[in-house]
Amino acid sequence: MTQAAEPEPLATLTQLKARPGVTITGPDAEARALTALVDASNLVRAELPPDLLSPTVPPAVVTVVCQAARRAVRNPEGYQSETAGQYTYRYGDDTTTGVYLTDAEHKVLRRVGRRSGLRSVRTPYAAEPDNAPPRTLPVLNPDGQLAEPFPWDEPPL
Repeated sequence: MTQAAEPEPLATLTQLKARPGVTITGPDAEARALTALVDASNLVRAELPPDLLSPTVPPAVVTVVCQAARRAVRNPEGYQSETAGQYTYRYGDDTTTGVYLTDAEHKVLRRVGRRSGLRSVRTPYAAEPDNAPPRTLPVLNPDGQLAEPFPWDEPPL
């Protein structure tokens, strides 16, 4: 079975190196950083439609890809803590190792994709067939308090 070629990353190695705290020296470190950029780009591609990523990648997407890759490059082992006296260390859980997107990065990508995260869900009408449908619908104010009900009339058949 032939494996598909990896798509180009949405950010360059030069853009990643320009971030504070990123030091990449040697071909092995560059290869790992490039892999992290590809992985982060693949996660972003799963969140956004392709037409938003070409012909030009939005700057916010480059930032998200670099942030995700930077975490993997700076902390490849996923350490969460380390102590010098009586040496101890602690690995992170699965979400802190490798490349991942944070909640804040998902929020940025939703904004880039112009998606709010709200979705409509169809639900069945629960009243018995012989019951009259409700004539008003409850309405909530932004503060969560009930407002004046919205009048509702069933459309004619």
